[in-house]
Amino acid sequence: MLSLRSHIRNHIWTNVGNGKTTFVWFDKWDEVCPLFSILTPRIIANVGFSLETKLCDVRDRDGWRWPLMWSNRFPMLGLLSDFNLDDATHDKLVWKSRLGNIIEFGTASVWDDIRVTQPEIQWSNLIWFPQAIPRHSFIMWLIIHKKLKTQDVMCKWNTSGNANFNLMCCSLCSSGPDSHEHLFFECGYASRVWDGVKAKADMRAISNRWSDIFGHLTGVVNSKKAMHVISRLVVSASAYFIWNERNRRLFTRKRREHDQLVNVILSTVRLKLQSMKFKQSIHSDRILQEWTLPRGIIVADDDYG
Repeated sequence: MLSLRSHIRNHIWTNVGNGKTTFVWFDKWDEVCPLFSILTPRIIANVGFSLETKLCDVRDRDGWRWPLMWSNRFPMLGLLSDFNLDDATHDKLVWKSRLGNIIEFGTASVWDDIRVTQPEIQWSNLIWFPQAIPRHSFIMWLIIHKKLKTQDVMCKWNTSGNANFNLMCCSLCSSGPDSHEHLFFECGYASRVWDGVKAKADMRAISNRWSDIFGHLTGVVNSKKAMHVISRLVVSASAYFIWNERNRRLFTRKRREHDQLVNVILSTVRLKLQSMKFKQSIHSDRILQEWTLPRGIIVADDDYG
């Protein structure tokens, strides 16, 4: 927390009242402050002040009580705002936002001011959304950033020349090294899995190329329609279980046929849908029939949410 002092110092201001609790040299009560950056302890002590001096000790109705020579020696002091102390009001610490607004201290506003901001990622809602399954979202995040340890990536690590990466092949189809584009979903095995689930996500016309699937999802990323949420769930589950099956075959002797994996994906999404609520509509009725869901998840508009 102490390491944050340099970041938050200019945000913590004193709203001056009677000046009895404001340290004149160290507190931020004016744009010129802190005065300690201008005046050294020796200079302060030489004119009879101390480091504990309060604002009320150097300010009265006639102005500033420090030596006139300071005005010539330290011209920044001439930029201080002209104000009068109010004996009926206490000094108060406030937060000054990055926009220059004086506001009450709050964790949300403080975090927004001190954090490093970056442009919003347009596809973030594609993987991080309220109905998402966390472990599926994590794999999706890795896929989008191409951070999975696929065989084409591992081949680039061969700097010593001691390993023969030419023997690597996709554990799902054995047609060559796997890659992000190959696994999702151009591989013969993955392609059959995708063909078996995409109709349930109303994505029949979407090809097996990841770029086309990603493009379709980003087009509906901010939609709250039930079918668009389902499409994100289906794609995330498909990617997760394809990656899972790929690793199972690499590191164990266990294997599942593509139709078995299709059933696992659809069952997982169906269980998630059973925990959700849908508004009463023709589309909801079709979803219930398509996914064999109980009617208890349908709620009236007044009860939705």
